[in-house]
Amino acid sequence: MKEKMTGNIKQIFCKDLGEAQMLAGQEVTSTIGYPIPVVIFTQGERINLTGALPFSFIETRLEVRSAKKKASIAETTESMNRPVNQEHADAIGEYIIENRDKKYILPPMTLNVQQSTNLYVVNYPSELKTGFLVVPATAFLSITDGQHRRLGIQEALEKLPESEKIKLRTDSVAVMITCETDINQIHQDFADCSKTKPLAPSQLAVYDRRNPANRLVLDLEKNCLLFRGKVDATSKTLGMKSTSIFLTNQIRQLVKTLLVHNWQMADLDFTRKVQKMLYNDIDETVYDGELKKMIGYINFLTENIPVWKEISELKPGVTMNIIPTRRAEGWVCLSVVGLLILGTIGHELFRNQETDWKSYAKKLAEIDWRKTGDLWKENIISAGKILNQQKHIREATRLAREAIGWDPSLGKLFH
Repeated sequence: MKEKMTGNIKQIFCKDLGEAQMLAGQEVTSTIGYPIPVVIFTQGERINLTGALPFSFIETRLEVRSAKKKASIAETTESMNRPVNQEHADAIGEYIIENRDKKYILPPMTLNVQQSTNLYVVNYPSELKTGFLVVPATAFLSITDGQHRRLGIQEALEKLPESEKIKLRTDSVAVMITCETDINQIHQDFADCSKTKPLAPSQLAVYDRRNPANRLVLDLEKNCLLFRGKVDATSKTLGMKSTSIFLTNQIRQLVKTLLVHNWQMADLDFTRKVQKMLYNDIDETVYDGELKKMIGYINFLTENIPVWKEISELKPGVTMNIIPTRRAEGWVCLSVVGLLILGTIGHELFRNQETDWKSYAKKLAEIDWRKTGDLWKENIISAGKILNQQKHIREATRLAREAIGWDPSLGKLFH
């Protein structure tokens, strides 16, 4: 029977899949090993294996050697993995717990074999084959990329009652196993795995509908004429010639301000807070109530701020070119800073359950929102540019309150 060593993996070539399965089964029975059905394929000069492993295996049989924070170059290069980011691991664990009875997805993990194992493979003249990898009872697979997914899985299992742990342990995650023993190449593999371009915040806000905060962004875009069809969902920045009025992520900042009065809250903290405030599988009354208030406030301002009303009435096509023209004129209310000022006062009005909020909003709309307006001088406007530092926005908001006669009288407002 033909054999071939590839790193720590011995390939044992069999006449057909039945023989490969039989021999793998015999080894498992004799050594108490663990069989993994795999597809064998090549990338460049190296063979790789792909399959899936249950959470029970991920929980106990994967080896991690993480670098310590502030480690030296020598200490880091001797480690298999980067330093642990506990916040990232916690977020994955919470995601699994929250969605274990619904639909969720974990990207594949990349592993490598550091101990001797046998791979029973069909001896066909193809670069793409099927086989069975048998992991000995005393062997571990090492993680090239995916240590935070492993930690998240472990944390989720630790937090669940025993009856639910049993079910979750049967869930699986896809894995790619490289036949690699050189630690320098393992480090290079990790770096190569990290070359995927991350989603821009605006795209994440569109795609991640599981988060009620993102749903609010999408529902506002749908129900507010100012935003409908005029929000850029893919870019990181908004160019001066863009015919979009805002970025999706800027609308998300408006939602943060309207909902929790803090546009600078970290996204993970905001997600957790909104989940507690609005999320309910059965009854969406609270969510619907908050959404209705936001839509009512934005649409009322749109009707009463002239430049907003003009833009809200634009139809798709060449007429949209008026948006970059108005942006070039310099309107505070066409900037994220303007959204934050309006959002802050809107939050205060609804937090105070102000029944006459429309009269204050009407006065707010009547403010001179051009950047040449007297109200903005010496705070958010400097040398003709709009400043977005917190202290400047705080001062501009205070002056806007004074201009409309609004006094929330609730102590410290900014966090």
